[in-house]
Amino acid sequence: SLHAAGISDVTIHESVTELRPLVVGINLLPHAVRELTELGLGKELAQLGVATSRLSYFNRFGQKIWSEPRGIDAGYRWPQYSIHRGELQMLLRDTVERVLPGSIRLGSAVQSSRPAAGGGAEVVVRAESGTESIVRADVVVGADGIHSTLRAHRYPREGDPVWNGLMLWRGTA
Repeated sequence: SLHAAGISDVTIHESVTELRPLVVGINLLPHAVRELTELGLGKELAQLGVATSRLSYFNRFGQKIWSEPRGIDAGYRWPQYSIHRGELQMLLRDTVERVLPGSIRLGSAVQSSRPAAGGGAEVVVRAESGTESIVRADVVVGADGIHSTLRAHRYPREGDPVWNGLMLWRGTA
């Protein structure tokens, strides 16, 4: 999206040293499918995912609690896809490497960020060797998940996410 908006000086810092597909499934809601389709990935998503037509919740005895249509069946212009997260990750990685070659820095964990004198931000990045460096950026986007280092740094009193004690099992039929 940044490249499509004319921003080509982009660096993605990734803490892992090797990108490997995680073995879990996720759902891409219609608004996300729309964005990815507009970026030219619609055909690949349709090949990798299953167009989800209904979301249903059942109790432990298999009795339906609640159900509603999803994606195209719910009246959206774009489908909802249930997709293997690892396959989606590899598609996104390959797309970034094609559009912005060399922009993904592996083994480069963001530790914190702070406003920089004169605007922008200073980002503290730790290499796999343990060496820290400061990188200047106009904009910092923290997309590092539920246990976000940047969120914890920016909102230290917020604490870790609170687990509600519920377990969710997903399946595709």
